[in-house]
Amino acid sequence: MASYKTPGVYVQEISKFPPSVAQVETAIPAFIGYTQMAKKKIAGDLASVPTRISSMLEYQTYFGSAEPETGISVSVSGQEILEVTQSTRSKYMMYYSLQLYFANGGGPCYIVSVGDYSTGTVTLPSLSAGLGEIRKYDEPTLLLFPDATSLSDGASFYGIYSDALMQCADLQDRFTIIDTYTDSDVITSVDELRNGISLQNDFLKYGAAYFPYLNTILDFVVDETAVVVTDDSSRDYEAEVQALADSIDTADLVTILTDLKQLAIDANAAAAPAALAMKPDIISKVNEINGYLNSVKSVLDNSIAIAKEAAANPLSPIDPTIVLANALDAWITMNIEVLIVALNSRIDELNAINSKSGMLEILTDTTNPAVDSVYENIGMDTGTVANTTLVQDIDDVVSTNELDALITGLAPLSSGGPTITNLAAVKVADNLLYNKIKTEISILPLKLPPSSAMAGIYARVDGLNGVWKAPANVGVTYVTSPSLIVTHEEQADMNVTTTGKSVNAIRSFTGKGTLVWGARTLAGNDNEWRYVSVRRFFNMVEESVKKASEQFVFEGNDANTWVRMRAMIENFLTLQWRAGALTGAKPDQAFYVRIGLGQTMTADDILNGYLNVEIGMAVVRPAEFIVLKFSHKMQEA
Repeated sequence: MASYKTPGVYVQEISKFPPSVAQVETAIPAFIGYTQMAKKKIAGDLASVPTRISSMLEYQTYFGSAEPETGISVSVSGQEILEVTQSTRSKYMMYYSLQLYFANGGGPCYIVSVGDYSTGTVTLPSLSAGLGEIRKYDEPTLLLFPDATSLSDGASFYGIYSDALMQCADLQDRFTIIDTYTDSDVITSVDELRNGISLQNDFLKYGAAYFPYLNTILDFVVDETAVVVTDDSSRDYEAEVQALADSIDTADLVTILTDLKQLAIDANAAAAPAALAMKPDIISKVNEINGYLNSVKSVLDNSIAIAKEAAANPLSPIDPTIVLANALDAWITMNIEVLIVALNSRIDELNAINSKSGMLEILTDTTNPAVDSVYENIGMDTGTVANTTLVQDIDDVVSTNELDALITGLAPLSSGGPTITNLAAVKVADNLLYNKIKTEISILPLKLPPSSAMAGIYARVDGLNGVWKAPANVGVTYVTSPSLIVTHEEQADMNVTTTGKSVNAIRSFTGKGTLVWGARTLAGNDNEWRYVSVRRFFNMVEESVKKASEQFVFEGNDANTWVRMRAMIENFLTLQWRAGALTGAKPDQAFYVRIGLGQTMTADDILNGYLNVEIGMAVVRPAEFIVLKFSHKMQEA
């Protein structure tokens, strides 16, 4: 109160509005598990520190990616993918679970990194330690354990979920989403859960279980050096090249070369007219050699193509550094092609002489002064037909020993049979095959427990409708199908059972996709806390009113405070009623707020400092069973 000592005008602001209740967040999950790293500034500074993130980018920045898969094998035949198999799976599912969470509508969440991938195992003490750390934080409202399915036994698995349920019951501001330890079949998996969690309804009402696991469209993170690629085509490059080599008969070339050389020598020794008469035989033999060498070149060209293909094929046992193909190329260019050009030139010269009318008579007339220049043009002198150039050409051709060595050297290309490499090597050598393999690996089903998808669905439904709307009959995105088909009859025992431990089914419906087809807590036989939406709505109201009421601590425990508190709570609940969370034609049918002496408190309570408020709410419950009754109507006219 102002002190009025100095004359003047004083202004006082008098509050006429009651205080308000701010609704708390309802879907802030805490993911407790293993990450690649936990680093904000220095390595390990986020280890076991609950960290709030709001996107996958933030997760990757602070906690890294998934553990690369190493158990993938690919069988190919040339460019055809025969089979892709996966023998092992990484134990750590946190990264993929976050992807599924955000894909299904998730928003801000907490990450508790209890270890990195170097540990090589998932242990109950580490997850329990993470659960203890998240207890210190008030904002999280959902608890999840993405890596719990990798625990060594079912007892440890359901042990961590039992601990989570007890924390929820103690703090009364959070809810646990529970997976099953296995998804082998409906009866076994559900029975394991019911036998594994041995708690009373006071704890069971704070959790909901979902079954089965989900086949997602997410892609594995793979270590390409560890992806084994096996070529089962058994292509025998050696046999292909050997067959070509066998088609070359070097003895034929020896005979032809010998005959040509002898013709040249004989022509060189004969008189000019006789030598010129031998021209047709020389031309014929040169043409024969020319044709043979062209066929040899074709065989060697094909061998080069096979050798190059073998060297370029990442699955071939050929060492990529092999120089056979290049050596063959160079040998053909330097020898056979040079010889072919020389022989063609000789044939052209001899044919030119034949084409000139009377040339033979001119050349036989040694008195003609033009003869000398003509003879010089074809390598002859006036006395003899000088075929020394042709003889030298033949001598310069690679010897038959060299040719034999070349043909023999074509063979050692491969040993045949399957060959093995890895995906990283394929990427370097054959980009087309690499992309085909990557596509096939992406088709491998990445199966995940459903809890992370359900956390996203909780957030999506809360945002679109409200926490009072049951998170059921809604689609699960990034999912191709449930890992098991749950029938109508199988779900009957999952949903309603004498033990009361209901398990919600995720089912696939023709034309609708994969839907959440259950909305019960584990306390499935409890009339008060049977439904997930009722329990979570009460959590929200309790926490919201609790936080708003803190301003009245140490206020006077009198009618003024009681009126203000009641008005605050009633205004908040009226808003919830208008939103559709509470049933009733008018507010007093939807809720009540009682506070005051003789109503909720005795004089002794007031003396001891207790201010008791009683709140009753008629929360909307889901129409779980819609019964349509039909009957025949009697004819009236």
